[in-house]
Amino acid sequence: MTTINDINDFVRILRENPDWAETIRSILLSKELLELPERFAAFVEATNQNFHLVNQRLDRLEADVSVLKTDMAGVKSDVSVLKTDMAGVKGRLDNLSGSDYEFKVEKNIGSLAGEYLRIRRTRVLKGPRAGLDYEFTERIEDAEDNGIITEEQNHELGRSDLIFAGRRRTDGTDLHVAAEISITIGNIDITRAAHRAGILELVIGQPVMPAVIGAHIDEDRAALANANSVAVILRAND
Repeated sequence: MTTINDINDFVRILRENPDWAETIRSILLSKELLELPERFAAFVEATNQNFHLVNQRLDRLEADVSVLKTDMAGVKSDVSVLKTDMAGVKGRLDNLSGSDYEFKVEKNIGSLAGEYLRIRRTRVLKGPRAGLDYEFTERIEDAEDNGIITEEQNHELGRSDLIFAGRRRTDGTDLHVAAEISITIGNIDITRAAHRAGILELVIGQPVMPAVIGAHIDEDRAALANANSVAVILRAND
C-alpha cells in the first residue's frame, strides 16, 4: 500500500503514475482549461492560414496595382499624344485661318488703301497669293548688285507680307507701302513693318509708308504703331 506522508510523496507518486496525474488534472481543472492547448493550437493554425490568405490577396492586389499603373501610364501617353496631335491640328487651323485672312486682305487691298490711306490705283508688288512682281524683283536685285542693300536685306523684303503702290488722292504722288498682316496685330508686326519699309526706301529712293493690317489691335499696340509712324488698317476676319 502506498503511503503519503507529505506533498513530496504525493508529487513523487503522480510522477510515477502518469494515469493518476491525468485523473487529478481532470478533477482540478475545468473542461475549458483542459481543452485550451488544443484550442490554442487550432487558433494558431487558423491564424496562420488567414495570414497566408491575406498575403495571397496582398500579392494579387500588388499585381493589380502594377497593372493599373501600367495602364495609367499608357493612358497618360495616349493623352500626351492626343494633346500633341490637337496642338498640331490647332496650329494648322490657325495657319489656314491666317493664310485665308492674308488672301482676303490682298484681294481687297484697293478698297482698304483707299479708305485708310487715301490711295488709289493700287497695284500689288508683293503679296501672299501674287508673290513678287517680276519688274519689282529686278529692281530689288539691281539695288543689291549696286550695293544699295545687302543680300540679307533683299531676303527681308522677300519675307514681307504685302508690298503695294498707288497714288495719293491728295496730291497724286506715287506712294509705296510695306505692310505686315496679322489677325491680331502684335509688337513684332509693327517693328517688322517699320524695318522693312526702311529697306524698301533704300531700293526706290523715296519715302515708304509702313503699315499693319489686322482684325484686332489693343491700345498699347496702337500707341506703339503711332509712335513708329506705322499706319493701322483694320479689316474684320470674316
